[in-house]
Amino acid sequence: MTLPLPEVVSGRFVQGMDEEEYHAHPALSQTGMKALLRSPRYFRAQRSMNKAKAEFDVGHAAHALVLGVGAPIVEIPDRLLSGEYRSIQSAAAKQFKADAEAEGQTVLKPLVYAEVRRMADAVLMNAKARRLLELPGFTECSLFADDPVTGVHLRGRLDRLAWDDELGWLPLDAKTTTDVQRRKLTTSIVDFGYDIQFVVYDMLLRLIFGVEPQPMHFIFVEKAFPHEVRVVRMGDPAWRAGGEEKMRAALDLFAWCTERGEWPGDDEDGGDVQDLEAPGWYRAQTNLGEVFS
Repeated sequence: MTLPLPEVVSGRFVQGMDEEEYHAHPALSQTGMKALLRSPRYFRAQRSMNKAKAEFDVGHAAHALVLGVGAPIVEIPDRLLSGEYRSIQSAAAKQFKADAEAEGQTVLKPLVYAEVRRMADAVLMNAKARRLLELPGFTECSLFADDPVTGVHLRGRLDRLAWDDELGWLPLDAKTTTDVQRRKLTTSIVDFGYDIQFVVYDMLLRLIFGVEPQPMHFIFVEKAFPHEVRVVRMGDPAWRAGGEEKMRAALDLFAWCTERGEWPGDDEDGGDVQDLEAPGWYRAQTNLGEVFS
């Protein structure tokens, strides 16, 4: 079945764009926005660095197995690994890794490969996740459009854009995490800026297709055994309001820095040294909680 896309109103919708080509594109992404909100200096430094980090291999590999796309995964033979921790130290192991990566493959040690397979299986065995992933749609879609307020060129890359006959267009994203308890996920959403990701992708879909998509659906899977899975929807209006506020702050800051050619750090105002206030939860753990309540 070929699922027709709605007509493109503005911007671009690209299927099958190479991942390196996408990440090399100069448009501002939701990841860039999160870096900007830390500081413009940090954002500029991140843009100049090679983003290919080994710690991301597990997440990329899990995506490849769950979504059926992305860099092929290859397991390095255990006989090439060295020592108790099975390190890639020998000349043969280093050559195997270099050759595989030159062919665009993700290289994993046997134990990591087995863990990634278990993670992917856990997602595909979860009824809610499987139901969403089996909907017709498009995988790894690259989105490009201009913010109508600031004119900043934006980009986003959806894991999957699914279609439900009753709900309409439904954006999906798979995430690895350490704990899928609901209270832990709310912290992860704030700490990793998934609320910003939600509203950026939502805006891109509205700009490109002129449609009103469903709130973002996240499929979270734990990295450690037993790899529990939780599927959540960003349907609470507070997520949208908070995400939009952060997105707008990042867009305004990007436009300001671009216009002036200045990318300051987080504490460069030259003023007085400020006290660092203890958070409420810290006070609550001590007798100070009673003193200052």
